[in-house]
Amino acid sequence: MRLDNKAHTALVFNRILAEAKGFGLTIADQDFNRPWGGFLRFAEGDLERFFKAYWQGVDTGEGVGRRDPKVLIVAPAQRLSLQLHHRRSELWRVLDGPVLVVHGPDLEHLVEDVLNTGDVIHLDCGEMHRLAGSLTSWGRVAEIWEHRDQDRPSDESDIVRIQDDYAR
Repeated sequence: MRLDNKAHTALVFNRILAEAKGFGLTIADQDFNRPWGGFLRFAEGDLERFFKAYWQGVDTGEGVGRRDPKVLIVAPAQRLSLQLHHRRSELWRVLDGPVLVVHGPDLEHLVEDVLNTGDVIHLDCGEMHRLAGSLTSWGRVAEIWEHRDQDRPSDESDIVRIQDDYAR
């Protein structure tokens, strides 16, 4: 019996939820209704557990200001908007790859990097970037928001979309 896309998507997200709960992570926010997939955001107090679960063996520069942990889940052949942020940089570790990361300082200097499971990339505050899944499998990325203004931390409203497949 083959699952339809909606049932398969639910299965993928339920597996990821169960894994996060198994690590003892508190889910502060979740959205699995994004056109490209979805995300889990964890409680700031769970940062150390998040590092142990998803960042073993990687220097994350722990202790540098406020940081927020998330996991991005991108569906096969889908991509997030080309975007930038004014109040945060981001540190990504690929949990399930390959994924495509497009990034650069401006539209004329974008580069494409295929990242595989375990690869890490740092995206500077103000750097354009986009995450895309592979053609055949779900991609998953552990993300750390590194807030630049501790008195006014970044949030979802700090997304400046340069290009968007979903007309948002």
